[in-house]
Amino acid sequence: MKATSGTLAAGRYLAVVGVCGLALLFIFSASLSLLSHDGWMFGDYFSQIPRDGNAEWYRNFGGRSVPQIQDQDIFYSNVGSSVAAAKSADIIFLGPSFVSYALDRRTLEAAPQFDQLKIYNMAFVGLRGGEFSRRVINRWKIHPPLWVINADDQFVHFFSNDLNVTLGPQKMPIVAVERSRLRGYLTVVGRNLHWRIEDLVAAFKSGQFTQTGLYRNIANGDMGLDANPSYVAQGNKPMLSARDPNCHTTQAIIDYARTLLKEIGGRVVLTLVPHSQSCVQQADELAKALNLELVAPPFDGMTTVDGGGHLDRNGAERYTSFLVREIVKTEAFKQAFPNRFSATK
Repeated sequence: MKATSGTLAAGRYLAVVGVCGLALLFIFSASLSLLSHDGWMFGDYFSQIPRDGNAEWYRNFGGRSVPQIQDQDIFYSNVGSSVAAAKSADIIFLGPSFVSYALDRRTLEAAPQFDQLKIYNMAFVGLRGGEFSRRVINRWKIHPPLWVINADDQFVHFFSNDLNVTLGPQKMPIVAVERSRLRGYLTVVGRNLHWRIEDLVAAFKSGQFTQTGLYRNIANGDMGLDANPSYVAQGNKPMLSARDPNCHTTQAIIDYARTLLKEIGGRVVLTLVPHSQSCVQQADELAKALNLELVAPPFDGMTTVDGGGHLDRNGAERYTSFLVREIVKTEAFKQAFPNRFSATK
């Protein structure tokens, strides 16, 4: 009887401690949010840092001292509404940051037929391989009618089991896949609190509050790249290829691709976002081996933010215009949406 009473008392004590801890965390978070002038902490998830008070965006890439990325935990642990938005999409784009920079939302929304579809950009900054995307897709059962996958091979091929993130000179394992859902959520909360503290310290030193980092849209997956002056600049240099065109795919890449495509289901179109090291030859060989259609825009007129890596807004508009014009002609598009458009029947 005494043991039972002691157990109940210990349970009540732990419950009180837990409630008090949550209350203190709430007060601390609320104070940071108000002092940071970045909007209230309730939005898509607790502690979210909105963009200029707009809760449709969350700070995804930040850290004034050490750069960190948020969306790996957001997607793997299903924090907020991003996964739900992807699950409701008609078309999902997959790939690394090249895809994030290459898709122009205004062009997508203005394109015939595409303007009637929900397009989600599920590219991940810093991730070259597609293994992380494969795990997220399988874990949360994301199955759109059509996938558009960037068949790029810089450093590692998208169709590989590579599970590393590269941010600047740093390359490290993706630790988000090792976390439970609760731990992933708490990691997101803690990271946001850390970023807010950094913002306050910077504001104290400079005398004014300034936002930092890049934000990601919850509803469509886009990155807020207009915060990058080079992205919106006019007169950026045109892209030039520095890659030996004699480059080829491998059987290992083909085998992995077959496995991934079988798991994710749906129709697939391959694309290749132009950059200085992209190889059309290997992408074409891969498409033929997989019996898929490839849409690879030419380099002509493509301009970049960094001289050959990521497209700027003008380059993105040109790439997206070519892409949507060609995708609607593919058999994969027609089979994915057989009754949606009279022109594709």
